[in-house]
Amino acid sequence: MKTLLIYTPTWYAFGGGEKYLILLAEVLSGLKDTSVVMLSENHEIQKSALEKFSDVDLSNVQYKLVHNSRELDTLAGDADVFINLSTFRAVKTSARKIVQVLQIPYGKIGPATILKKMLHGELKEAGKDIYRLQLHSFARKQASLVLVYSEFVRDVLLRNFGINGTVLYPPIQDYSRPGISKKNIILSVGRIFRGLYNDKRYDILTEAFRRASHKELSGWEYHIAGSAAQDPATSEYLESLRNENKNYPVYFHVNEPYESLVRLYNEASVFWHAAGYNVDEETNPENTEHFGMTTIESMSAKCIPVVINKGGQRESVSHGVDGFLWSSIDELIARTSDIINVRCDLEDIRRNARKRYEDFDLDHFQRNVVELFSPLFK
Repeated sequence: MKTLLIYTPTWYAFGGGEKYLILLAEVLSGLKDTSVVMLSENHEIQKSALEKFSDVDLSNVQYKLVHNSRELDTLAGDADVFINLSTFRAVKTSARKIVQVLQIPYGKIGPATILKKMLHGELKEAGKDIYRLQLHSFARKQASLVLVYSEFVRDVLLRNFGINGTVLYPPIQDYSRPGISKKNIILSVGRIFRGLYNDKRYDILTEAFRRASHKELSGWEYHIAGSAAQDPATSEYLESLRNENKNYPVYFHVNEPYESLVRLYNEASVFWHAAGYNVDEETNPENTEHFGMTTIESMSAKCIPVVINKGGQRESVSHGVDGFLWSSIDELIARTSDIINVRCDLEDIRRNARKRYEDFDLDHFQRNVVELFSPLFK
C-alpha cells in the first residue's frame, strides 16, 4: 500500500487552491493500493466542511489533524509521496517523493526587492520573501514534481526562478443544469478580500456597473458570490462595498452553499472578472489571475465571460470566440453592452464557451493526474 499525503496551511480559505487539492485527493484515492491522507493544522476545519465546499465525496480519503510542524514533518517523512501547496513555506521531509504545488507566479525576488519592502515598512512581506526564495530553491532542487496551474504560471516561474514546472490545469466541475433559464444577470465569483495577491477588484467592477447601470446596463443586475473571512479588514471591505452599492441592483452572496452557486451560474448571462486590473504584469505577475477557475466554471453553464486581458485569463478565453477580453473599464462596459444588445452571435459564443470548458473537465484532469503520478510510485 502506497501512502500519499496532501497538505496546505490554508484549508480555511476555501478558495481555488483548496478545491484543487480536494479534487486531486479524490482522484488519487481511486488509484489501486493507494492510501490518501489530507493533513491540516487548523482544528476548526473538518473534512465535512471541505466536502460541502467542493461538492466532492472524500469517503476514500483520510483526514488527519496535526498539532505542530514537528508532527507534520514526522508524518510527511513516512510517506511515499508528499504533496505540499504553500505560498512561502517549504516542508522539507524525507518522503520518498515530494510534489510541490506552486500557485502564485511571483515576480523577481532578491536582496534589492526585499530591502525595498523593508524601507516601505512592509516587514512581514519582506520576511515572507526570504522564505519564498527558500521555497523556490527547494522546489527547483529537491521536488520530484512541481505542479503549476497554467502556462502563464510556468513561464513566470521559469523566467524568474529557473523552475521548470509541469502544468496540471485545475479540474473544473460542471455547473450546467437543465431547466434554469438565463436572466439579465452579470455574475462575479471569487473570494471577497483585499490583499496583495489576486485581489478580485470588486471595487472596480461595482464602479463599472454603477457607471453603466442607467444606460448600457439598464435593467440588469450584478451579483457577487464568494467566501469571506470574519477578520476586521474583510468585514470592513465587504461593508464598504455594500454601502457604495446600496442604491443599485448589486447583490452579495457571501459564504452561501454550493447549490446557490449552481443556480447563479445557470441564471447569469455574463461573467465578469477583474483580478490584475491596473497591475504591471511584468513586475507583479502575482497580482494577476493565475488561471481563473471561476471563469471556466461560468463557461460550463454557458455564461459568456468578459474578463481582464491579463495573466491566465488570456489562456482560458479566446477573444470573440468563447468570450471577451478587456483592458479598460470602458472596454468592459462596451463588451458587455455588445452582448446585451446582441451585436454578436450569442448562441455561437455560448456553445464555444461550453466546448472550451470541456478541455478542463474532470475526465481530462483524472487522465492527467494518473499520467503524472503513476511514475512517482515506481
